Order: sequence, then C-alpha cells, then structure tokens
Amino acid sequence: EPVAILKATKNPEAAKAFIDFILSDDGQKLAVSQGYIPAKEGIPNPSWLPEGTEIKLMPIDIQAVLSTTEADKKRFADMFGG
Repeated sequence: EPVAILKATKNPEAAKAFIDFILSDDGQKLAVSQGYIPAKEGIPNPSWLPEGTEIKLMPIDIQAVLSTTEADKKRFADMFGG
C-alpha cells in the first residue's frame, strides 16, 4: 500500500518516523507478516505467494503523470469534495 506524508499533517515527525519504519527491514517484515508483498529487495515474499513467482512492475512515465497532476486533483475534488 502506498504511504505518504500529507501537507496538512499535524505531526510530520511521527509521519516521517512511520515511513522510515515501514521501509526498514523490520517494517517490511511486519508488512509481509500481514500478507503484503515487500517493497524492499532482500525481504522474503509472503507465504501465500508461490516461491519463484516473478513480480513484474508496470512501466510508468513520470513526466506524463506529472503533466496531469493538477487536472487529476481537480477531478478528484470535483468527484469526492475537497
């Protein structure tokens, strides 16, 4: 699952500490114990994922994403309030 620090957070230090933890080896092991696929290399996959399974990442064009960010935020706000 994605993690982020929101601009409006009331405790940015705690938010950063959480992200630092969840991306650490111990945090990734905790995530795996809850059934998530680790984001960090070297951490074994969860038991439900057959050994040797290759996980392919979707290609992403960062510039294309960035070029539509403002329009996407407006559309989201129009749909869900904001």
